[in-house]
Amino acid sequence: MKRRLVRVMTPVALIALLVVLNNSTAASKPSTTAADGPALFNAKCVICHGKDGAGLPNWRAKGQPDFTNADWQKSHTDSQIADTIKNGRGKFMPAFKEKLSDDEIVAIVGRVRQLGKRK
Repeated sequence: MKRRLVRVMTPVALIALLVVLNNSTAASKPSTTAADGPALFNAKCVICHGKDGAGLPNWRAKGQPDFTNADWQKSHTDSQIADTIKNGRGKFMPAFKEKLSDDEIVAIVGRVRQLGKRK
């Protein structure tokens, strides 16, 4: 029977190894996580625009867009949608520039585009 030599690491050496491995793993990951468009839309937009993005009857009468409408989707650029989210529109759409980062706004624009592909 062969005997194997097993070296037991000291606790200090084990901790040092774990720190090195953790730092090398962390360095390989991006420093920021991508914003979750659907979650942000649900948290910030659903209350007025509805979960499906078609809008709510009481707001539709005041000019609220239907994000599921292909004509609306075609007539608005990503930049225009982002600008409306950032700066608001009229007296009913609030500005979110102080509440959302640019990455979060881009993620919500992506979600609005997804809603247009549902029909």
